[in-house]
Amino acid sequence: MPYPFPLIAHPAGDWKNPFENIRIEMVLAHNMFIRGTNAIYAQARGIQDTQVKPFVFFCINFFGGLHHHHHIEETLIFPFLDAKLGDGAMGHNVEQHHVFLGKLGELEEYLKAVQAGTEAYRGEKIVEMLDAFTEEMVVHLRDEINTLEPSKLRAALTEQDLKDLNAQLEKKILSEVSLVTTLPIGLCCHNKASAPHFPALPAPILWVTKYVLYYIHSDAWAFAPCDKHGTLKPGFGNDA
Repeated sequence: MPYPFPLIAHPAGDWKNPFENIRIEMVLAHNMFIRGTNAIYAQARGIQDTQVKPFVFFCINFFGGLHHHHHIEETLIFPFLDAKLGDGAMGHNVEQHHVFLGKLGELEEYLKAVQAGTEAYRGEKIVEMLDAFTEEMVVHLRDEINTLEPSKLRAALTEQDLKDLNAQLEKKILSEVSLVTTLPIGLCCHNKASAPHFPALPAPILWVTKYVLYYIHSDAWAFAPCDKHGTLKPGFGNDA
């Protein structure tokens, strides 16, 4: 399964149904990481000298968003579900996180060295380093969806349980993410045509992100797979 990586198929169900939406939103989030990874692959070898700084900034913050996603899962979502579904129900997901973190960390160290000026930018090296872990990463992003099967959730949780989880999740995300990096990346890696309601954040926050915060690092977000309106860009590895 080499680059370009195919997106995860949108699951059946109604996003307004909490038992179905948890899986739907996980697919949407994971597809953001697949789109962004494809975009990095598509552009890495062709980056010009004047583009190195913003491209590397995009890459560093994109992978930082992946780390934060896993942090949210491991510290909030998975413990919550383990308590309801049975201890260890989400354990395989955590194990898969750690399979590719080492190689991802090596790429991040290289990107930060380029950013600091202690390493020269080499697009071919970035592609080689991506090749070392991205297939395992995408396999994980796909496999995790099966652990959120709605029938399993209905058997063990109530609607109130999921409302409580969503309230905790929104509070944690808004308290931890960077308004000037994480939120703009969220807008620019999600194809709005696939799910107009996502990301499910308060409208004022989305407005400020799109029309104010986006412009602080707009040169970096130019390398994202979508524009700030969530319109997919052609030629960024996600055309299939």
